[in-house]
Amino acid sequence: MADQEIKNLYFSHAKVWSLLSKINKSKKIGSTYLFSGPQGSGKEAISIKFAQLINCEQQLEYPCDSCASCKRFSRLQHENLNIILPLPTPNNSKNPKKFIDKKITEILSNEISFKAKDLFHKIKIPRANRILIQSIRNLRSNIYLKSLTSGRKIVIFFDAHILSRGQGESANSLLKLLEEPPNRTTFILVTDKPNSLFSTIRSRCLEVKIQKFDQKFIIKWLKLKNIKESHLLLIAGLSDGNIHHAEFLISQSFEKFLSLLGETINIITNKNSEEWRTFVLHYSKMITQDIELFYFHFSILKIWFQSLNRLKMNLVHLLHETALKKGMDNVYKKFPNADFFEIVFEIERTRVAPMSQIYMPLELTNFLIRVKKHLEK
Repeated sequence: MADQEIKNLYFSHAKVWSLLSKINKSKKIGSTYLFSGPQGSGKEAISIKFAQLINCEQQLEYPCDSCASCKRFSRLQHENLNIILPLPTPNNSKNPKKFIDKKITEILSNEISFKAKDLFHKIKIPRANRILIQSIRNLRSNIYLKSLTSGRKIVIFFDAHILSRGQGESANSLLKLLEEPPNRTTFILVTDKPNSLFSTIRSRCLEVKIQKFDQKFIIKWLKLKNIKESHLLLIAGLSDGNIHHAEFLISQSFEKFLSLLGETINIITNKNSEEWRTFVLHYSKMITQDIELFYFHFSILKIWFQSLNRLKMNLVHLLHETALKKGMDNVYKKFPNADFFEIVFEIERTRVAPMSQIYMPLELTNFLIRVKKHLEK
C-alpha cells in the first residue's frame, strides 16, 4: 500500500490506533484481542499494522516501515506472524499434514501476496467455508516452539466468526489454546459478526470496536486511485464506508454498473411479470455462481433505498448530491405514500436469506411482491 493510504488509515481510525499504540508502549500486551466492526472497515489492515508495531525494532507510535522486522511484515512473511483464515473442506482428511491441496496452496500464496500489496484486499479462496480444525491443530503444534527471533508471536484470525460453524470443533480447539496461551503470544480475532463467536471465546478477548470509514476517507482513497471527479461522490455514497465495495466499484465499468442499478430499481418498482421473471432467474443464478456478487448487489440496493428514505424525511445523504437523486425523485413522486423504511428491511431480509438455505427463486418472487405492497400503501 502507498504510504499516504496507510497514513489515511491511521488518521481515519485515530482513536483506535491511539489505544493500540498506548497498549504497545505500556508493554502490557494482552493475549487475546477481538477486532470487530462492519464489513470493509479496515479491521484486517489495522490488525496487521498492530502486529507490525508490536514487533517493530524502533518502538514508535507507528511502525517505522524501515527496520528489518517491518520489512518482513510488509511482505506478510514474518516468522512471528501466523494468519489463519477460512479454507475449503479437505478431500483427504486421513492425512492431517496435507489438508490443503497444491492448487489451493498456490491460490492462497497469491492472495497473501495481493494482501501484502493492498491491506484492504479481501482474501477469497474458492469453496472456503470453514476455519479448519486441522489449521488449529497445526497451530497448536507450532505455537509452543521456541522462536528463533525476538519479538512477539501474533496469530491473526480473519473472519473469526467462521470458527463457530458446524459443530464448532475449531472454536473448541482454539478455546483450549486461549485458556493456556503460550508466552509472548497474542491472538487477534477479526470479525464483522462478533455475536456469532462462542461466548466462552469472546469473554477471553479485549474487544476493540472499529467503526466504518467516513466519507472523507473514501473520497481521499478514491483520489489516490485517480478516479474521475464526477464519480467521487457517487462511489463514496454507494460504498457507505465499506472499502471493499469501493474497490469493487472501481474495478469495473462504473457507468455500466449505474445503468444496471437503474434497470434493477425500475424492475423492483414496476409490476411487469416478464421483468420480474428475468429478475428472479438472474439473481437465483447469481447466488449459485457468485454469492458474494449477490450480497454486493443487494447491499447497493439497500443503500439506494436508504438514501431515498432519507430524502423523503428531509434528511441529508451524500447520494442526494449526485445524479442518482433524479431517479429517487421520480420514485418518490410516483409513490409518495410508500414505506421506504420497510423496503430497506425487505432488501436486507432477502440479502441474508441464502445463509438460511431458503429456496431463493420463491424468496425473490415474494420479495418483489412485498416491495410492491410497501410501495402502494
